[in-house]
Amino acid sequence: MSHTIVRKYVATTPGLDEARARPSTIRDKRFENQTLRNRDELMYIDVCQAMNTGDIGRVEASFLPWIYIFKATGKHKYASQMTRFLVNLQFNWPEKLSDIIRMNLLCNPSGHALAFCAVDWVVERNNLYTKVYRNCHVVIKNGFHLQHQTIRHAQPEMMNTIRKLSTKIKENYAHIKKEGRKALWSIPDQINEGMVLMQEQKIVSKEETGVFDVDGDDFID
Repeated sequence: MSHTIVRKYVATTPGLDEARARPSTIRDKRFENQTLRNRDELMYIDVCQAMNTGDIGRVEASFLPWIYIFKATGKHKYASQMTRFLVNLQFNWPEKLSDIIRMNLLCNPSGHALAFCAVDWVVERNNLYTKVYRNCHVVIKNGFHLQHQTIRHAQPEMMNTIRKLSTKIKENYAHIKKEGRKALWSIPDQINEGMVLMQEQKIVSKEETGVFDVDGDDFID
């Protein structure tokens, strides 16, 4: 059943190209847009869940489509740096070094399940605590006897949001195909556009794709 749902309601580049090549009298542009949104939103959910669970393999596997999306949306530096990192990680760096990097991309300071986060987030938070802003937090917390109220938050209550979203989707028949239905805008397939741009343009220079010599001194501060 899950495979059937995905095939019907989640866009693929070949399937979307085929649907958009049909005559406008039988196309359903709103349904096409919705299936494309479903795909992109599921990709975002997938990478978030992969990071939360510490599944670095899934995180790494998600890099390529996001590189295409960043390229298509004008985030050229993100696309370039992620391409450089992925090429070095999978092909250029020594295998043991790549494994070390993979095992240190995410961390779990709390030790709780589903609480992994990017290392740079922890670094930035630690930097925040060393600044004056941290002192302000301490003064306020002590003055008002507030303990653990600044960064530890309860899980958001999403039921009302989900109900409203569900009602809106039903009202607009977003997942029901209707021939000839129009839309104000056809959402572009950013993965396909990014792939085309990367094939047409040289976005990564030789310097960026070159192999970097690493020795023991590089790991000493």
